[in-house]
Amino acid sequence: MDAVTSKYARLGLAGGWRGFEIAGGGKTTAFEGRLRELEKTVIDLNLEREAVHLAAELAALQPELDDEARLALIVLIVITLAALTQGSTRFPVAGEAAQEPMSRMMTALLGANHAERERLRTAIDTLLKNDAAPAVIGRSDRDRRPLLFLDSFIYHERSLRLETRLAGDIAALLQRPRPFDEARIGAAVADVAKRPAMAGKEPIALSDEQLRAIRTAVTSRLALISGGPGTGKTSIVVAILRVLKRLGVTPGEISLAAPTGRAAFRMRESVTAGLAHIAKTAPTDDELRAASIDAATVHRMLGYSPERGTFRHHCNNPLAARVVIVDEGSMLDLALMEHLVGALGPDSQLIILGDADQLPSVAAGAAFRDLLPTGSGDPLSEASVRLTRNYRTLTATPAGAAIVEAAERINRGESERQSASASAGEIAFEGVEMLAADELEALLDRWEHAHIIGDAAIAALANREYKTAGGMLAQEERAQLARLFSHLTRSRILCVTRVGSTGSELINARLHRRTIRRTPAASARQPIVAGEPVMMLRNDYERGLFNGDQGVAVNSRDAEGRRWLAVAFQRGEDFVAFRLDTIRDSIELCYATTVHKAQGSEFDTAAVILPERDLPLLTRELLYTAVSRCRRSVIILGDPQTLTAGIERKAERYSGLAAQLAARLKPSAPRQLTLDF
Repeated sequence: MDAVTSKYARLGLAGGWRGFEIAGGGKTTAFEGRLRELEKTVIDLNLEREAVHLAAELAALQPELDDEARLALIVLIVITLAALTQGSTRFPVAGEAAQEPMSRMMTALLGANHAERERLRTAIDTLLKNDAAPAVIGRSDRDRRPLLFLDSFIYHERSLRLETRLAGDIAALLQRPRPFDEARIGAAVADVAKRPAMAGKEPIALSDEQLRAIRTAVTSRLALISGGPGTGKTSIVVAILRVLKRLGVTPGEISLAAPTGRAAFRMRESVTAGLAHIAKTAPTDDELRAASIDAATVHRMLGYSPERGTFRHHCNNPLAARVVIVDEGSMLDLALMEHLVGALGPDSQLIILGDADQLPSVAAGAAFRDLLPTGSGDPLSEASVRLTRNYRTLTATPAGAAIVEAAERINRGESERQSASASAGEIAFEGVEMLAADELEALLDRWEHAHIIGDAAIAALANREYKTAGGMLAQEERAQLARLFSHLTRSRILCVTRVGSTGSELINARLHRRTIRRTPAASARQPIVAGEPVMMLRNDYERGLFNGDQGVAVNSRDAEGRRWLAVAFQRGEDFVAFRLDTIRDSIELCYATTVHKAQGSEFDTAAVILPERDLPLLTRELLYTAVSRCRRSVIILGDPQTLTAGIERKAERYSGLAAQLAARLKPSAPRQLTLDF
């Protein structure tokens, strides 16, 4: 008991607090009260309350600290956790460069209490200057501590190790000989350009920048192709495959991948469609068509085992593929990028396509963006191409043109004030429309009827019973379910955070309650009912389901007449169905989702719900990502001043990857970091 009491004394958190809190009782010390206040404010940084407990656990490793120093250490750890969620692998905490980012974080955590902010900021500076927490914060890149204080930045030790390994692997990749002769490349690219894909009766001619991207992709061991929505990245993937086949690379030597199952599915479908629309094919094109190259998630390609938490492919058991092509590169976090590059074979090429202006990955690290060159002298300049021309046919319609223009204006940081529509009842679901924050309930009314209930036929499809056999939907049922599935996945409500009054969790709960009320015989206790859209939260390799996969709950009856609630997911032209109770812990409702989770998806219509107050998470990149997901309609609900603040705030993501890579690619420069592993 004494050991337990001592432990919680070091934590500053009373044992069994949750039980006291639920019962409405319990007394707190002044120090614990300050931690409870932190638990409330971390929500604004998109952290769960448990982040404060984790920080307290780490701070307890330095038990001799007084309350003020311990609180300063806890706040510093929480700041590093918030930085990770925002895509940074390190965070400036000392010197002039740290003034603004530290002030932003401290304000989010401590609000308007200027005296408290200044007191804790001084305490953090003193803690770092005096090396007062050596059990928690290391001072050398060789230290084994949870945090490392290096060159005015705080790193998580794991992030530094990943950056160092990735920089070394990429430097080695770039220094390998080029894979193909220039003359052969030129002939192959010219032949592909002479045999364009068709849009109806019109050929789709490759532009100069697309041709440059294709040449770069097959010339370099590492190629980075960046561009916004509609800039022809899919056409380039098809052209790259055709050029590679002409250069002697067989379909079996090519791996296509994307970070999520949904993005991999779209990649496969786009490649199949692109190859099908070539009018004058060469024999190599016909062979590509016949091969039906599949696309997988990056995790599946690397052979990830969730039970062991390890990858089958790594530096000692590399991928067999000669060429690996990855789409949606902005969604690759630092850890996954490091695993991917480290698993390449000695003769492999890596081609990554993505939109660097989008949000970084959900996990730490904006690896794709960090690798893109920032100037003409950058070592990766020759391996990178940025696509700028928009080919999206939606710009031919007023609504599509308005969305493209809005996304481009946001990306440029143009924050011209936009007045809100009078009411949700006047929303036309065309182009870009703005609603005041107090119209949320009215918008949910419109949304429910237009994009959830739909017409009588859709309502009937949501409530009918679907026959299954062996986990697959009966063939005669597919057309009906495909219509319901399409209806539910064409639209989405996009939120800045999961938690809070405007977060996706609460929006989903509100729409779920509405569904319960209008569903016959549904119980208020049912977490999911038939006709509701759901999303996978994690990869399930046994069932072939992946994080981000979208499904729909349906009433199901098997060949033996047994009835249960199932969740159906699209798989190619078919649907697979799983009993709800077998995957309940892996799914959540997705009437609404965060903008982060929406990456890699496209919608006809989306509603972007701004937070009730300005938050550090609301950035230009987040708004650009949200708006660029839409094809026909985007509604932005919130205070126009909050929207303006978000557009004007460019996300600051801090990383040491580019500096480490530059140092390794300049032989005369000393290596900045040398870690032993």
